[in-house]
Amino acid sequence: MDLETGTRAIIALAWARRLRMADSALASVAMGVDEVRINHRDDDATAVTFVRFMGGSVLAGPQWLLRAAAGVHDEELAAESTLLGLIRAHGDVAARGLGEYLLYYADHPPAVEESTTTLVSHEPATALELEALCPRDDLAGVHLAERAKTFTLVAEEGHAPLSGAGYTVWEGLVADLAVLTAPALRRHGLGTYIAAIAADHALSEGFVAQFSAEVSNKAAQLMADALGFTLTGSLTRASLGDD
Repeated sequence: MDLETGTRAIIALAWARRLRMADSALASVAMGVDEVRINHRDDDATAVTFVRFMGGSVLAGPQWLLRAAAGVHDEELAAESTLLGLIRAHGDVAARGLGEYLLYYADHPPAVEESTTTLVSHEPATALELEALCPRDDLAGVHLAERAKTFTLVAEEGHAPLSGAGYTVWEGLVADLAVLTAPALRRHGLGTYIAAIAADHALSEGFVAQFSAEVSNKAAQLMADALGFTLTGSLTRASLGDD
């Protein structure tokens, strides 16, 4: 499903503010008018950010990085290894990859058929119980219990946590979703179900729903498709330092 014009403008505004750019800086990208790369100089940045969406792209980082990337095609720059190579080639600058993701958005609520065998908890403590069931690697970037809103699916009997979703609001405009399911219960649609509930809540609050899936995580990408989210672009980041 195509995103509405207003939704595209909201996404561009949210990214402009998140990257410390002028509100109108990415408006032409959102409308599909500007399909070239926009370079945003940020010499105080602690990370390099490359975002592609709706036909255009924006690269945010120090001036030396923008110059080094000038001759690199967007497809190459979207690879985390390319960003790391450009940073390390600068000399004494340390670099650490922060991920390579596909970006999905929705402006219409997904269909949700209410479960008769589970309940939904909004307590962060329940989300913490779910996190305790998962390997540490699964928690990176999710931080479910720390999200502004949490939705944890629990069994009707015993209230054991099964799967959870939550979102944090970006710039008062976009609800960034995260999903986590207990390892033993994956591949049963529980994550998709609770993510649909979280997305529906975010959209009812007036936010655009955003979901990012690692490029290597096919299950997350299938979930986004099942929810009716629109693949809109990609996000690649690398830290300028060891921290």
